[in-house]
Amino acid sequence: MNRTILALGADIKNRSLLGRGRELRFGPDIGDLSDAANYERFRKEAALLAKRAGTRPGIVACDLHPGYFSARFAKDGRKWFAKNYRTVPVQHHHAHVASVMQEYGLEGPVIGVSFDGTGYGTDGNIWGGEFLIVDKAGFKRAGHLRYRMMPGGDRVVSEPWRMVLSILGEKGAGLIKKVDRKNKDLVLAMMSGNINSPLTSSAGRLFDAAAALLGVCEYASREAEGPVKLESMCEGNVEESYGFEILKDDDRDVIDTGGLFLGMAADMKKGKDKGVIAARFHNSMAEVIVKTAGRISKRSGIMDIALSGGVFQNDLLRTGVMKRLGRSGFKVFINSSIPVNDLNIALGQYYVSGNSCKS
Repeated sequence: MNRTILALGADIKNRSLLGRGRELRFGPDIGDLSDAANYERFRKEAALLAKRAGTRPGIVACDLHPGYFSARFAKDGRKWFAKNYRTVPVQHHHAHVASVMQEYGLEGPVIGVSFDGTGYGTDGNIWGGEFLIVDKAGFKRAGHLRYRMMPGGDRVVSEPWRMVLSILGEKGAGLIKKVDRKNKDLVLAMMSGNINSPLTSSAGRLFDAAAALLGVCEYASREAEGPVKLESMCEGNVEESYGFEILKDDDRDVIDTGGLFLGMAADMKKGKDKGVIAARFHNSMAEVIVKTAGRISKRSGIMDIALSGGVFQNDLLRTGVMKRLGRSGFKVFINSSIPVNDLNIALGQYYVSGNSCKS
């Protein structure tokens, strides 16, 4: 078998990779493939990678999402690939964790924590708050944030106040001051009727919701606007956190952060400083990770943990999580030579496809 692998990366922050063994060639950062010019450049750069290597890839790794432009290219770009090439779809959050394993030469098993905004899950829902057990053979979903509705689908990204209603319902509606009551009632009705409200376990959407609840970003005009503002407003030397519940669903932990947001709402009604509330939110999300990882470790005996995903670009969360995990005895790995965001997806796809195509 031709062991040259072309990994096509993600669709939003796209960067491809061509590799054989330890020899890796990254393509340029392309951006969002939904832009026609970016997609055309992506196609040309993927072909150029193979041309520079002097070989056509026999394995083409792509995202699991069947509708992604990169996934379609993996199936339809036959003129660029070896005659009998193999396509390997890789789940997005599996790829995030695998990128850490490739970077550090880990074979696993590791507990992988992948927190980001969105990724297509194996159950057809939108993942983004994932606890995985990963080794060279594959992954198992050991836990995740509780599914929440996304009323209006992708509109929640630019209108994060919608996620406040998803989490708190009518209680949240009374705390969102910059949104017309008619629009809030419409969103509540959408959720009640399960109309255009796909499910997500995304950690990124929780950070969006916290920023909207505190009134610093009900509407977002750029990526991660709310989380960035939320982090910047945090008061220092705050140790308190809010409560949350870890439920059991078969052999999987499901983390319900409803109590966390109720705690935030209660503090807002008491007139507590918003910088303190924001800091408590960050502390709570760090505790979610540490306590869930501890439960998974107790069941599995695994003490190596890999962190990846765009949410870990948040310095306050990342440092808080790593300190807490270190105190709990975990050996912590996180992307260092490559970004924690979707620019690492191709590296993870390379790791997964290389190990799944040994024969």
